[in-house]
Amino acid sequence: MMGPYLIQGILGSGGMGIVYQGLHRETGERVAIKTVRATRTTTLASLRREVQSLSRIHHPRIVRIIAHGVSQGLPWYAMELLEARTFKQLLERYYNQTGSRSTHSWVSTGMSAWREEAGAGQTAPQLPARPLLEAVMRLCAPLTYLHGCGLVHRDLKPGNIFIRDNGTVVLGDFGLAVDFDGAFGRDVLNVDGAGLGTLMYMAPEQIRGDLVDARADLYSLGCILYECVTGFVPFFGSSGMVVRRRHLQEQPTPPSQLVAEPIPPRLEWLILKLLAKRPEDRLGYAEDVARVLSELGVDADEPEELPTPRPYLYRPPFTGREESMHTLRELLDDMLLCKGGRVFIGGGSGVGKTRLALELAREALYRSIPVVTCECIPMGLSGARVDVSMKASPLHPFRALLAAVADRCRNDGAEETARLLGPRGKVLVAYEPLLDELPGQRELPPPPPLSNADAARARIFSALQDVLFAFAEEDPVLLIIDDLQWADEMTLTFLSQLRYEDLVQHGVLMLCTYRMEELSDALRAVVSVPGSLRLELDRLNERSIESMARGMLALHALPRDFDRLVSRSGGNPFFVAEYLRATISEGLLHRDTSGQWRLDERARTGGSLESLSLPGSIAQIIHRRLSDLDSRAQMLVESAAVLGREFDAELLLDTAPLEHPVALESLETLRVRQILEKAAGGKLRFLHDMLRELTYARIPHARGRQHHRRAAEAIEHRYKQALDFALYIPALAQHWAKAEVHDRASRYFHLAGEGARTAHANAEAITYYRAALVEAREHLKPQPHEPEDWRTALLGTHESLGDVLALTGQQEEARAAFGEALARLSRDERLHRACLHRKVGKSWETHHQHEHALHAYAEGETALGTPTGKDDASDPDVSSWWKEWIQIQMDRHWTYYWMNQREQMAGLVGKIRPVMEKYGTPLQRAHFFVSLANTSFREERYVIPAETVEYGRLAVVASEESGNIDAKVLARFCHAFTLLFHGSFDEAEQESLTGLEWVEQTGDMTMKSRLLTYLTVVYRMRGQLELTREYSERSLEIAIATGMHDYAGAARANHAWVAWREGRVDEAEQEAREALECWGKLSAIYPYPFQWLGLWVLLAAASRRQALAEAVKHARALLEPTQQRLSSELAAPLETALAAWNEGKQEVVREYLRHASESAQRLGFL
Repeated sequence: MMGPYLIQGILGSGGMGIVYQGLHRETGERVAIKTVRATRTTTLASLRREVQSLSRIHHPRIVRIIAHGVSQGLPWYAMELLEARTFKQLLERYYNQTGSRSTHSWVSTGMSAWREEAGAGQTAPQLPARPLLEAVMRLCAPLTYLHGCGLVHRDLKPGNIFIRDNGTVVLGDFGLAVDFDGAFGRDVLNVDGAGLGTLMYMAPEQIRGDLVDARADLYSLGCILYECVTGFVPFFGSSGMVVRRRHLQEQPTPPSQLVAEPIPPRLEWLILKLLAKRPEDRLGYAEDVARVLSELGVDADEPEELPTPRPYLYRPPFTGREESMHTLRELLDDMLLCKGGRVFIGGGSGVGKTRLALELAREALYRSIPVVTCECIPMGLSGARVDVSMKASPLHPFRALLAAVADRCRNDGAEETARLLGPRGKVLVAYEPLLDELPGQRELPPPPPLSNADAARARIFSALQDVLFAFAEEDPVLLIIDDLQWADEMTLTFLSQLRYEDLVQHGVLMLCTYRMEELSDALRAVVSVPGSLRLELDRLNERSIESMARGMLALHALPRDFDRLVSRSGGNPFFVAEYLRATISEGLLHRDTSGQWRLDERARTGGSLESLSLPGSIAQIIHRRLSDLDSRAQMLVESAAVLGREFDAELLLDTAPLEHPVALESLETLRVRQILEKAAGGKLRFLHDMLRELTYARIPHARGRQHHRRAAEAIEHRYKQALDFALYIPALAQHWAKAEVHDRASRYFHLAGEGARTAHANAEAITYYRAALVEAREHLKPQPHEPEDWRTALLGTHESLGDVLALTGQQEEARAAFGEALARLSRDERLHRACLHRKVGKSWETHHQHEHALHAYAEGETALGTPTGKDDASDPDVSSWWKEWIQIQMDRHWTYYWMNQREQMAGLVGKIRPVMEKYGTPLQRAHFFVSLANTSFREERYVIPAETVEYGRLAVVASEESGNIDAKVLARFCHAFTLLFHGSFDEAEQESLTGLEWVEQTGDMTMKSRLLTYLTVVYRMRGQLELTREYSERSLEIAIATGMHDYAGAARANHAWVAWREGRVDEAEQEAREALECWGKLSAIYPYPFQWLGLWVLLAAASRRQALAEAVKHARALLEPTQQRLSSELAAPLETALAAWNEGKQEVVREYLRHASESAQRLGFL
């Protein structure tokens, strides 16, 4: 059963759809029932939209939708079951009776009278196949009506045209029908081609997978007309490939060359015109076909008056951007050589940025280059403007990329999933939860937490970059990101860190569009990164605008006086479309009986266009379009504007205060009126952002609150159990805030802050936490005191806000937040108070306000008081107390370290050590021994005694006991570092390699950079040329990716050493100078202490060139107290050389610099 219908058999199937014959159990009416076999969301949504579109078509010559519903979770609809003859049967019968008209030897030339359908003598001798042409003419009316409803049939062929017993023609089988956008909307980045249909009748653009419009159906109509007069289709062949090629490349043989009897030139012109390869070269309207047939004497003889079709415009042709397109095509040429790049396209709203990107995407697809299209989505509106403070979820544009990766993984299985994602999938699952559903992903352990926020972000960015480049490994990829002005902070940071050289090497061409009028400082930094091509689009010139208008009207020349109307667009393509739409709506532009577009008489006799009723501004035009909607459609479009730029169709239906059938009808109205359109993934979207912005601005405040409340309730109801519900939380918070339900808004904003913080989107986290506090204040205004549950909630929000502010360097604001949290704690909450004071101290320490930091730590220790209960380490309360005490002392120790107060450091270590042994956790002990080693580094200027090596070993032992992988990596690095500068190179190598194995699990790119850097130094000190070359390359790549100038400098200095050893002196000097440039970017307070890595090369090279002054300068730098202390074997000759320089003894200087260089080479420094 499907609703009230009994299933009696299958009529046909294809793709995801299936058509049954059904019988109404009460009335006995027989119908055709279409449903889907798959339960994929996009498939279900597609069928629902098909129902919405077709149910609005009320035309006696188009198959009727009788009923629709849902059965066992699957949507279905019942159509009129057409049991009449098809046009295909009519064609076959006609040529069976008359014989073929072909003059070719391989087809019979005989011809008989047309008996059954027309009778002898009724056909005028100059017009062939008149009965068939009459049927085609009758087809033009329903086809025109269909196109006026914004639909393209896409499978127009004789088998889908039905002839009733009374001769009327009915258009049926809309299984492939699609909407076409006409000229009114914003271009959508959806480049999926779909060459569906019947090949013999398929238009070239449909074969290529281009966007199609009504002219694709007119091409099919041309094929049918060709078959009517010749007996066969214009293109056929031994295989589908041959037929495709002929449709795309060959011109049809004129029918007059194939038939024995003459064909009127006007009829042949019509047929060949419809078969033009380019849509813009065809006739534009089915009623034009009927008009030509009527001129030829064909009579449709319709027995009833048919509904009047709506006029429509075509999608504008791509014009005026030839120079930009030429530049972009050259980049596509490079992609065929597996070279990528980066392009930013800027311009005003509606100027055609997305269209340019879309054209490039299509061309890439023609060249078999994979394309991934991503969009940045604005989350909130304030009036008619996008609220730039509220961003969508972190890295949200890249969900499309991750979805494309997921599709490939599903298709190719676990092995491909491991190659593309592997452990990286677990790092990225927070940004696309569906990754966890892929083969083998759920079984992988989650990535270990990283205590360093910068390292955590670097791990995310590294994972995303690796996945992108792995996706492009087999074929180059065009990655398009639209509307970058609405990107979140993490997206912009990721893009700014992507290196041009890496994009080129891995074959990724990244193209981003942005609005120039919304160019923030952060976005300006992104579009200005080195190696980027930046195109800025101006408004189109008058010639291009006229070309667009001609294309929209399907004309070769504009009507008289029309140029003045077009000029009002100001060169903006979107405005052109809106003005044309408005002129049609106002009745100022219409098609006359000859099929020509005409301006209203007022435009020719009443003077200037300003005297017409057409509004002057684009905003006025859009307001009028919206005002023309009925109340139900207005209510639905308001609900849509509240939901956002793009949304699920089902969510809109749940949100709108309309009955479901009424909402569906109104939704179809908005689609036909070119306000909403389909988007990728079964979603809907506004055709242009301005439509949404102006719709939202029109909503009265009280009604807006109701809309937002319904939206929030609908989102909660529909997605609460969804895998990706966390991604809806920011929108929920926004809706509850706009609905002025402040308590729920505050709680959701706090959750949004927590989610952003977990995803390391710090800027968004701060925005959400602050919004949570604002909403809480609004909620608590009527109350004299904070209730206990709100005290606890606000305490947590303030502290979380302070944590993220401190993390992002906003220390003063962080201290204010911690102060608000402290104000909500009682004196009895000692541990928490001490923790907050300690956080305040760390915020002072970050800015080197050491006295303030020490004061805050003292306040923390005072707040902590004395431990309660017995001195029992197994007691959780006692253990927690001592854990906090130890943390305060360790933070205090770091402050003394930065102040270089060695005596206080030594005293504090003596105070901490016994407590650490008794109460410290393994993790605290690991960090304690690392801090002792760091203290020793500072005191001994990186000349490592055995005692410091032991600190490193003890850190490793404690970290292993803790089980914390982050601590394990840190401890291994610390131990390797101490071993290296203690001279134990073999052990240092082993510890470094072990650390690198662990770091692959954590994804900590900062620590990976450190480990690689000093492992390279190990190989250099041992004189291992090839290993030094290899690892310096690896360390340079990671250092650049993580933005670590100190380690980038070290890598370049090691390059210099390799070049020096190989005798490439000039190259060695250049690399060493670049190393110094890297180190020069660091703070003067904390210079890199191992600049000898480059300075020894520069000193030796300068000495060889007899540039003594330069060599002496490098010698002085080597002996700076901020640098690692050199052994006496190296320091003594340098000091002697400097003394001799001061005395003017240049020969002595040369001799001792030579001794120093020889010693440095022998000891592994040079």
